[in-house]
Amino acid sequence: MSTLKVDNIRHNSATSDAITMASDGTCTAKITNPLSNRRLNYNGSMMISQRGDLTGLTAYVHAGPDRYVTQMANCGTWTISQDSDVPDGYGFEYSKKWTCTATSSNADRYMKLIYRMEGFDSMVFNYGTANAKPSTLSFWVKCKKAGNISVNFENEQNPDRGYQVQQTINAADTWEKKVVTITGDTSRTLTTGPQKAFCFDIVWTAFGTSYNGGTPSAAWSELYNNQRGTHCDIDLCDSTNNYINITGIQLELGVHATDFEHVPYSDELRRCQRYFQQVTSPVLSSGYGSADGYSRGSHIYATEMRATPTLTITETSSGNLIAQGGNQQGFYATFGGLSGTTASLFRFTAESEI
Repeated sequence: MSTLKVDNIRHNSATSDAITMASDGTCTAKITNPLSNRRLNYNGSMMISQRGDLTGLTAYVHAGPDRYVTQMANCGTWTISQDSDVPDGYGFEYSKKWTCTATSSNADRYMKLIYRMEGFDSMVFNYGTANAKPSTLSFWVKCKKAGNISVNFENEQNPDRGYQVQQTINAADTWEKKVVTITGDTSRTLTTGPQKAFCFDIVWTAFGTSYNGGTPSAAWSELYNNQRGTHCDIDLCDSTNNYINITGIQLELGVHATDFEHVPYSDELRRCQRYFQQVTSPVLSSGYGSADGYSRGSHIYATEMRATPTLTITETSSGNLIAQGGNQQGFYATFGGLSGTTASLFRFTAESEI
């Protein structure tokens, strides 16, 4: 038996090593298809859409596929939907689509997608130490217009720290994959717990002083609003023909974009339900009716939510909701105005988005 002794391994045409050897007998390898649980963001394939399509949107809103919030101002009116237009051959069924339905020429307009990670999930970056880890964001995008957009990364403490990278949509009406790699931030830690910590956002349109005019920084530094969209030169607010689609969003540790990690629908749904749950078909509480005209019961959420949610109960039988309470695990409700021992059917929405 023989031993091959080399310092590193590199392809003839590559500019960096694929495998780096260490003197202690270990190695570091740049692997493009590692094991599961490498995708740190949820619902990157846009297959969970509990809220459904929403129209007439003008401001900060969760709509369409879960976990990706839209922030916009002075951009006219938009529809956000789950769309079947996807890049071929990668296992995607849906994308998230923004469609302009009323235009705007306001001098100070901007629109972006935001994805926020809570502190529990952000500790893997090891920020604020000498061992802060690099990370890579990849996504597929299709837009009515070609041009530049901005991909921003943020540590959402006060004051915010950020890292801005320009990306270019090279051809209109064409699916393109974008890959952005950033270094880790050795200067500031990330908040732990269920609060917001690390986030990335993709700015499509930015004009005026609110999100434009600053100097972008391709390194971690204190973040100012007017840096967020300085890279952008696309105006998606000037025609009702304008749209943008996105899917296959994957954030992972390391300096290479691996193949998108698909997970079972049921797993992705449970991940999203930590932040939002909606029951649109009437359900019967697990409680009881009473002769004094009240129905009292409780309901356990499908999964524990990030924090005690904002709860909206819609009563669908003849009774009236007169009391409610609960926590991250579930809620109780009391309905009045019922006859005999009739129990109430109800729908509910519970939201604990970051």
